[in-house]
Amino acid sequence: MKSLSFIISFAFLTLFFACQSDEVYDNAAKDAVSLKSVTSEDGIKIAIMSDLHVMHPALLIGANPDYEAYIQQDPKYLVESYNILKAAVSQLISQKPDLVLSPGDMTKDCELISHELVQAQLKKLEENGIKVLVTIGNHDINNGDAKKFAMNKTMKTETVQANKIPVIYSHFGFSEALYRDPNSLSYVAEPIQGLWIIAIDANKYYDNTDKPITSGVIKPATLDWVKARLAEAAEKGKMIVGMMHHGLVEHYSMQNAVDPGYVIDDYPAVADQLIDAGLKVIFTGHYHANDITKRVKGDKFVFDVETGSNVNYPCAYRMLTIKDNKFKFEFQPILPYSLPGSAAQLYSQKYLGIYFTNLLMARGFPQSDAAALAPAFAWSAMTHFAGDEPAIPTQILGVISMLEGNAQTYGLGLAMESLWTDLGVPDNNVTLNMVDGTFSAN
Repeated sequence: MKSLSFIISFAFLTLFFACQSDEVYDNAAKDAVSLKSVTSEDGIKIAIMSDLHVMHPALLIGANPDYEAYIQQDPKYLVESYNILKAAVSQLISQKPDLVLSPGDMTKDCELISHELVQAQLKKLEENGIKVLVTIGNHDINNGDAKKFAMNKTMKTETVQANKIPVIYSHFGFSEALYRDPNSLSYVAEPIQGLWIIAIDANKYYDNTDKPITSGVIKPATLDWVKARLAEAAEKGKMIVGMMHHGLVEHYSMQNAVDPGYVIDDYPAVADQLIDAGLKVIFTGHYHANDITKRVKGDKFVFDVETGSNVNYPCAYRMLTIKDNKFKFEFQPILPYSLPGSAAQLYSQKYLGIYFTNLLMARGFPQSDAAALAPAFAWSAMTHFAGDEPAIPTQILGVISMLEGNAQTYGLGLAMESLWTDLGVPDNNVTLNMVDGTFSAN
């Protein structure tokens, strides 16, 4: 999940990726993986489900202080992650979308058995005629936080490196890719005739040490590769959708300044290059929020459609219907986890409260003051996660006013206020026009 740190203030790859091909399949192969045409009269239906963060149940056996410390600094509903994914898969099978997209962070921390558990659930979707494409996130490769928690004993567990991802997720984008980037795990697939999905790997797993790097970057060679694919797609008249774990643009005012690491490095320049190259929409995750934002460059634009996490409030995914260049998004709660007053909601409130209490104490607040302020910060974070932020409630305005009225805490108040400040596009139930960039609430 997002760190919320605003409160407190290539040799291996060359060898591995040199073995990848940048090949294109012939038309017969492309047709073989197409489910139907993007020009279908009734449109096409795509589910977007991000940041699954599945932890295999065998990785937690009994109470463990190291596990408790982990979730206090990164609050996610990990204990129920597998059950939440199973519930989501069951719902999706009943809804029968044409395609499911997952923009990364499939596992808690790249444990092999967690990846295998995710793969088995995604296979059920394909066995029911639902195509699945995935990309990876910062938690999925070469992650030193992969551990097994057994009573009072904490042990390392087997992990996954970059070369294993195309094997584990072979049937979910990599084996049927039209193109593979030789410099990353990026690829292009055509799961539906006329629709190109460009999955962009912006992760920094190749630089990980004992902790995964949160921030992301599109390497220059990969950026050139993406722009070449966009140009080819436009020339061939394909509809183009991007997919990447990290955000392409900011999702609230000053996001990259107050909470860096969740929008790619040098995002203004990179986003503008992709806009010029013809990208109009990209599906992202990473920040665990349901939020849509738009960047404009001249008469061109791109929508960044971020989807929240299965394992954080409000435990939901998106359902998209594409028809006549209009993208209609609908909020899809994962039942019963997304219900008001559910265990998932109460869990998020509890652990976000602990998280913010600890952060404020580290900032120098007395424990009593930190505990008193923490619920307001947790409320603000959960509101942003849910999307379609309402007017700031009176209680929160009072806290913001108090913090911004003191020079030492002004930044904290500004950070809280920013989480309630939407950038103008409806987040959950909205239709985006990919011709002229207009939008309207459903």
